[in-house]
Amino acid sequence: MQTRVDHTLDHYLAISRAVAGQMDFKAVLHQIAGEVQNILPYDHMDVVIISPDNTDCHVSVEVGVATQWGDDDEFRPIKESPIRDLLTGDLDYILSGDAWEDPIFHITGHFSAPIFEADLHSRIHVPLLVHGKIHGSLNISSHKKDAYDEDDLAVAKNIADLISPYFYALSMGERARKLALSEGSARGREETLRSGALRLTEGMEYQRKRLGMELHDQTLGDLSRIYRQMTTLSRRSKVTAAEIAGIGDAIGQCMGELRRIIENAKPGVLDLFGLQQAIEAQLEQTVEGIIPKIAYSVSDETEGALDHAPEMLRTSVFRVCQEAVNNAVRHGRCRNLNVAIAKNGDAIDVSISNDGVEPPKNWAQSTRGIDNMRVRAALISGKIAFERVGGLTVIRLTVPGSYSVKPAPQLLTEAS
Repeated sequence: MQTRVDHTLDHYLAISRAVAGQMDFKAVLHQIAGEVQNILPYDHMDVVIISPDNTDCHVSVEVGVATQWGDDDEFRPIKESPIRDLLTGDLDYILSGDAWEDPIFHITGHFSAPIFEADLHSRIHVPLLVHGKIHGSLNISSHKKDAYDEDDLAVAKNIADLISPYFYALSMGERARKLALSEGSARGREETLRSGALRLTEGMEYQRKRLGMELHDQTLGDLSRIYRQMTTLSRRSKVTAAEIAGIGDAIGQCMGELRRIIENAKPGVLDLFGLQQAIEAQLEQTVEGIIPKIAYSVSDETEGALDHAPEMLRTSVFRVCQEAVNNAVRHGRCRNLNVAIAKNGDAIDVSISNDGVEPPKNWAQSTRGIDNMRVRAALISGKIAFERVGGLTVIRLTVPGSYSVKPAPQLLTEAS
């Protein structure tokens, strides 16, 4: 008997040595698996860890037969666990000769399917305790019925007592790591927002001055000239249609110039937060107040590749999206709008799709807005296609991988 006790103690010591230096749950469990097998034979062993941030959830790490309990590293609700009563402290342990028949494992809502799928019959479950508080459990299972007794239960408790502090330390270490990453990320976001706000303020001030100069030098001058013409005409008893038409033409030219000034106003979100955020902001503004509401989404599978492209290219892509979105909302009567940015070999595809009414057959040649999109695509050596696919109207801009940009000509006035 003494020899058996000494032999068991050797394995306990081996388990203690095995956990030392391991830095994650799976590594610890795999290190001790062999020593546990020597003193408590099993077909499946797992350790359940209760989340320190949400004590209503747990995750399972397993060795031996693979089951759905250990399929992923996602935390699951404790209320769905077949050993819920152990994890909540309502039971001190669970010792079952046949889990298939034991009603404790088959309460409605408990995830017990792996017991049958992995052919698990005999089971031992003991809590992992630190300072009297449960932070997980050690779970041993066998394909055989009635494979474990009270002595095996005592062995399982001893193993749990050995590994519990280490698993607790790993759990707290992982929590501290996540908190540190979260804090660092939060600080980074705060600094980014602070820097962005400063750049936005400086950019707005610059744009304000530039727009003020253009409005003063051009638009105000045009309006002043029109005002003088109107004043002169008001003093006359007769005014010809040609004179009125001339004033109308002057107002039209003034409006065109004002549109050009507005067109040249650079969207600040594009520089500060990237193309995806700029498109999202444009979508939000465009669909605001429309009833019934229009659902929209923007996805970028390129990890922001276009954000590193030349300014002319980024602006051209944004303007194409802007025009496509405006057309869909104004003329398409759509309920869903989606913008997707994805890799296409060395090139990048930007697709704007909507589920609105089918456009006229000649829609791709019908408006000045469409022409503007073609011009913008040409500026960046890109290709643009207008399609109707599966009930969706799709405008697809293909941006070349070389990001070659041509000199910017005078753009067409946007009107659609």
